Amino acid sequence: MIYKAYLKQYGEGCDYTIGCAQTVINIEAQSLDDAKEKLYQEIKGYVGELELELCELYEINNVVVCDLKEWYKRIYDAGYAIEQQRKEYLEHKEFERLKAKFENN
Repeated sequence: MIYKAYLKQYGEGCDYTIGCAQTVINIEAQSLDDAKEKLYQEIKGYVGELELELCELYEINNVVVCDLKEWYKRIYDAGYAIEQQRKEYLEHKEFERLKAKFENN
């Protein structure tokens, strides 16, 4: 079984905007008790300045790795299409303005 543990140190770490004092670790274990024991062994290294304020353990039934390259491609492509539509709209407005200007002369 796969478990994930969210660990948060006291304070905000190096920069509160990026969450330096937070991390998520993976734990492979046969049971919740086994996962807790492995997490306990991991946490033994977090003492002194590294002492934790919060530790949450999550049991994960399924892990899906997302295709971020494809997602970002879709996002950028959509942004490009919107920008092209905006340019076309502005060009059409300019065309209509010029057409009206020269038709009236």
